[in-house]
Amino acid sequence: MAVFNKDRNWFQGATVFVTKWRQLLVPLILNIMTERSQPDETQTRIVKLIADARSGDQEALGELLDSYRKFVKFLARSGLHHHLQGKADPSDLAQEVCIAAHANMADFRGQTPEEFAGWLRGILSNVLAMHLRKYLGTQKRDPRLEQNLNASLVNASGFLQSKIAADVTSPSQHFARNEAFLQLAEALESLPEHYREVIVLRHVEGMSFADVAKSMDKSVDSVEKLWVRGLAKLRTIMT
Repeated sequence: MAVFNKDRNWFQGATVFVTKWRQLLVPLILNIMTERSQPDETQTRIVKLIADARSGDQEALGELLDSYRKFVKFLARSGLHHHLQGKADPSDLAQEVCIAAHANMADFRGQTPEEFAGWLRGILSNVLAMHLRKYLGTQKRDPRLEQNLNASLVNASGFLQSKIAADVTSPSQHFARNEAFLQLAEALESLPEHYREVIVLRHVEGMSFADVAKSMDKSVDSVEKLWVRGLAKLRTIMT
């Protein structure tokens, strides 16, 4: 009888323990499942804006282009770094791209935010190539330079959706890739110049810290510290 009571007490204690953990874990699991299943509101908005803009809604097109302006500006800055640094302003280039996109929206055949980003990148590549030819004083195309220019834009665009992009976003943003993609571009544009430069040189251009130090005319130790502070600032902005 004593053994039975002991077993019953153990069973009751175990039941209480499991019940308490269930009360704690079930809401947590449901919250995680809900968070993962929620649609990316920004992406949903962008998809709708794309559809409306393709249907001829000028107001939607204006809002759509405004949503991508910082993205285009960041790519323009990256493209200028090697080819036209100091010869053009990223904001002016972004404006040129938006004007061209507004005039040629009928040519866009995609539906997704990523496709629209790629289309804008193509327009920017053409705009930068035109400025490059103007700077060099020639109307003749240089395929090698244009390929290098386009590669810079592809690298910058890829960076925005790379592992480091995931590292600086909050957990909820991991399930909202397009939101993080656009917000990261905006956050990078809001960074102080020296922070943005060290991040771009290190992660977009793929330079070693020694090469970054040489490019920025600083010591390796100082650019490493600058890089750490820059990423910390970026994470703060994103979260």
